[in-house]
Amino acid sequence: MNYEAKWNEYRRRRRLFFAIFLSYVPGVWLVAIPVMYWFGSETPVYFIAGAWMIAFAVAGSRVSMFPCPRCGKWFFATWYFHNPLARRCVHCGLPKWATRDAATA
Repeated sequence: MNYEAKWNEYRRRRRLFFAIFLSYVPGVWLVAIPVMYWFGSETPVYFIAGAWMIAFAVAGSRVSMFPCPRCGKWFFATWYFHNPLARRCVHCGLPKWATRDAATA
């Protein structure tokens, strides 16, 4: 079985996570300046920043709950253990970025 499509999905999730993370400060300011001008208040900026933080949390959860291409369980976590830097699935031991099973290669 070829796992490349699943790893591409993981890459997409990770890129989105880092894009949201890195764009927080400049993005909020880019949106905040016109919003403060239009509304004459700083209050909407807090809602914009909060929405960005929620997006960050959701994107982070999607990365950490990525299903293993082989077993389908969370690649990085169990119910009691979480390792976001795992090099192998914490359930079945599939190496990260493996494109196929070693038995079928």
